[in-house]
Amino acid sequence: MGEGGVRVIGILIAVLIAALVYIVCLALGLPSIVAIIAAILVLLAGIPSGGYGFGNRFGSRSRY
Repeated sequence: MGEGGVRVIGILIAVLIAALVYIVCLALGLPSIVAIIAAILVLLAGIPSGGYGFGNRFGSRSRY
């Protein structure tokens, strides 16, 4: 699997986690607008890095 395939899987994982956050927020009795905002924040945090927590929005990875 190439770099593009790994990136797509990472985005799918981020979308699934965002959906899970939305469902949990609704199950806790929070208003739907709060659940939507929480899901969007999870997407913003997960998608730029491909869902794996490395890199940044512009794709560079720096090693320390």
